[in-house]
Amino acid sequence: MKIGVISGAEICQPVLYHLASQKANVTLFYAGLPGSEATKQMLSFCETYRIPSVVETTKDHIYEWVYNKRPDVVFIMGYGRILNVTRLGPLGSDVFNIHFGALPDYRGPSPVFWQLKNGEKNIDICIHRIINKADAGAIVWRKSILNEEFHTYSYINQYLSTITVEGVNFILNCLLHGNKLTEFPQDETKARYYSRPVLKDVQINWSVMNAAAIFSLCRACNCWNWGAITSYKGLELKILDVITGTDQHKTEPGTILSIDNNLEVACLNGVCSITFMNLNGIFFPARYAKRFGMAVGQRLGV
Repeated sequence: MKIGVISGAEICQPVLYHLASQKANVTLFYAGLPGSEATKQMLSFCETYRIPSVVETTKDHIYEWVYNKRPDVVFIMGYGRILNVTRLGPLGSDVFNIHFGALPDYRGPSPVFWQLKNGEKNIDICIHRIINKADAGAIVWRKSILNEEFHTYSYINQYLSTITVEGVNFILNCLLHGNKLTEFPQDETKARYYSRPVLKDVQINWSVMNAAAIFSLCRACNCWNWGAITSYKGLELKILDVITGTDQHKTEPGTILSIDNNLEVACLNGVCSITFMNLNGIFFPARYAKRFGMAVGQRLGV
């Protein structure tokens, strides 16, 4: 069986490594920027494990690749374009997209960010058939993991990329043994599409966000954005880690309450204790806040 993997990110490496270690006939179509450091690293990875690879050059390149390679099954991981199923020909029925989010609740390109920001109890991974609509095909495999407090955006992406091996194995075994995959059509009445996060999505709004919401946002921004964004005396302040608290106060949200150890800041219905941050590109533990001129009574975000 010829297996194709289409990707634009390093999250495909665990699947590629597994298939190569099993002596599977696997090839990669990589949608990275030609000549970039990330693309060079991916090509080096493929060379090390003797995985044939090609880098995308045009928007139609992928259809030429399918026609030339004629894979029996294709898995898509982190590819930015919506494929035209008709142009895939007979292969169209055995192309599967690996989506790091609950479906149909979290369609879109950044499901891990939104699941973390929204404080979901579980983080899902789904593998579905592709159709001519983003993330909307029938689901053939899914798995949930508990959303733990130590989980961050980067951690979840890495963790789910390893779990993906389990789902790919399941589908390949079904196809190899002629077993029909059970398909679960998505409920369109529950579908919700989330776009890529923009500036307002990664900013702390002290007047409406409680400590739990700030905690979730920091994890969702770590480390791709190096923290959730606020400001201090006009400088960009990014918060990477906080501890939530429910201490009651009558102080304006965003006000610094203490700098004795961590940086304790008033928020809606509680207090968040900042432990690590990035001020205008300088990373430092909150215990050094005094060194940067921070003091009790000052307000963040103004």
